[in-house]
Amino acid sequence: MGFFFSLLSSATFGLIPLFSLPLMAQGLSPATVLFYRFFIATIVLGILLLLRGERFHTSGRNLLKLAGMSLMYSLAALLFMQAFKHLPSGVVATLHFSYPVMVMLIMIAFFHERFSSITAIAITLAIAGVYLLSNGEATGATGTAGFAGMSMLGLTLALLSALCNSLYITSIYTAGLTNMTGLMLTFYVMAFGALCSLINSLATNSFQLLTSWRELLLAVLLALVTAVLSNFTLILAVQRIGSTLASVLGVMEPVTAVIVGILVFNEPFSLPLVMGIALIGSSVVLIMLGEHIRQLMAKRRAAKQGGASSDS
Repeated sequence: MGFFFSLLSSATFGLIPLFSLPLMAQGLSPATVLFYRFFIATIVLGILLLLRGERFHTSGRNLLKLAGMSLMYSLAALLFMQAFKHLPSGVVATLHFSYPVMVMLIMIAFFHERFSSITAIAITLAIAGVYLLSNGEATGATGTAGFAGMSMLGLTLALLSALCNSLYITSIYTAGLTNMTGLMLTFYVMAFGALCSLINSLATNSFQLLTSWRELLLAVLLALVTAVLSNFTLILAVQRIGSTLASVLGVMEPVTAVIVGILVFNEPFSLPLVMGIALIGSSVVLIMLGEHIRQLMAKRRAAKQGGASSDS
C-alpha cells in the first residue's frame, strides 16, 4: 500500500496541467487559478482535520515560519504555471522535478552535507537532461518554436520554480516546527498560499470570479486531486515506506504530465524529450538513493577486504 500511495501521490500531482490549462485557456490568470486551488484545498483539509480531531492552534513563531515557507511554495507554483505559457506542460513538470538535486546542492553549500561522486554524477545527468530539453521543439500555450529561440524564458521560469520549491523543502528541514502533523502543515501552507495568491491577483488586477459550472468543476478537481489527494497520499506513503522511497517514486509526476500533455493537449513527442526526461528522472533517483548506494558500496569494500585478509 505504501508503494501504491506514493505512485498515486506523484501521479495526481502530475495532473495539474489537466485541470489548470483549461482554466487558463478560459482567461483566468495563473494567480487566480492558484487562489482557487489553494482556497478550496484549505477548506477541504480543514474539514478533514476537524473530523480527525486535530487542533488548529500553533505558536506565533510557527505561524511566522509557515508564512515564509508558504511564500516560497506559492512562488514555486506561480512560476510553474507561468511556464506553461512557453513550454509543453510535460517539459515544465520534468524541469520542476529537478528540485531534489537543487535541495542536495543547497544542503551541501549551506548545511555541510557531503559532496560525493554520486552527487556529481546526478548533477551531470540533470544538466544533460536540461540541455536535451532545451534543444528540442516545443509547443507552449502561446505557440510553437524551438526552446533555444522562444522558450529560454519558459526554461528559466520552470527552473526557478524548482529552485523555489527546493528552498521550501529545505525550510521544512530547518524550520524546527513543533507539535505539527504533516496534514496540519499542509493545511497552513495551503491557507497562506491562498492568501498570497489572492493578494497577487488583486495587486495585478487579474483576479476573476468563476463564471460557469465547468470552471467551478475544474477548480474543485484541481484542488481535490492535485492538492488534497496528492498531499494526503504522500503522508500515507511516507508512514509506510519512508521518505526516501516515497520521493523516488515521485518520478511518476513528470511521466504523468508528459502523458497528459501528449494525449490531451497534443504536445510534441520526440527522442530528445524522452531522453531529457529519463536523464533528469535518473538524476533525482540517484540523489534519493545516494545514501543507500554508499552504504552498499561500503559493505562490498568491507567484504572484499575481509576476504583478502582471510586469504593472506
